[in-house]
Amino acid sequence: MLKLNGYSRAHMVETPDGLITLERDMKRAKPGTRMRFPQQSASLQTRWCSSALKIDVGRRALTNQSRFNGKRVLFITGERREESGNRARYNQFEPHACDRRNGRTARHVDAWRPVLEWSEEDVWAALERHRVVPPVPYRLQWQRSSCMACIFNSPRIWATIGHYFPEHAHKIAGYEERFGVTISRNRINVVDLGKTVKPFEITDEVALRQAMDTEYRLPVLVPEGQTWQLPAGAFSGEECGSV
Repeated sequence: MLKLNGYSRAHMVETPDGLITLERDMKRAKPGTRMRFPQQSASLQTRWCSSALKIDVGRRALTNQSRFNGKRVLFITGERREESGNRARYNQFEPHACDRRNGRTARHVDAWRPVLEWSEEDVWAALERHRVVPPVPYRLQWQRSSCMACIFNSPRIWATIGHYFPEHAHKIAGYEERFGVTISRNRINVVDLGKTVKPFEITDEVALRQAMDTEYRLPVLVPEGQTWQLPAGAFSGEECGSV
């Protein structure tokens, strides 16, 4: 995000044998400038957070490990058609972009989206059935498990961040001023955008403390003797998370 007439950094991939670093080819690389947040768009060229920080890293993990050559690999992701018009057009099963089953490496990679047809009701029913603790963002009334400060956040989400995590909101607003470009298409910085509505009233103190902890400390499964509870963010419809 802060690249200013500089070069993209190396990719880091975690493997069973340790971390590998994929250095850039400096003979072919050209300096560039970004100095702005990803933009609100379905295009992964302008919404580069998904393409550069998620998709591309996953692809490089597949293409730079010889242990996948000559093997059959299943790449599983959790998109659902209900989440957006863009995801509604996905195939449930197809060759992955890194598939080379007919190539020199014979790397056979399929992409599978097992919950593509699920409704939100199906998701929560499955979590309740297996007694999985609802993710922290939903307990804080976020409607998606995404980045806290996602560029697609609604004004009420920004209001909530400004109320409970003010240093976080002001830091982002500072970047917006530095870049001369706001996240909002209406050219309103995130702090002022949050002032237009009331924040959520968060009553889950445990989830609130966990939200700013760098280490996850909560149980994954509901302890014996406790009742599974639907989180406040379920079915809220509040805009947050990528499209």
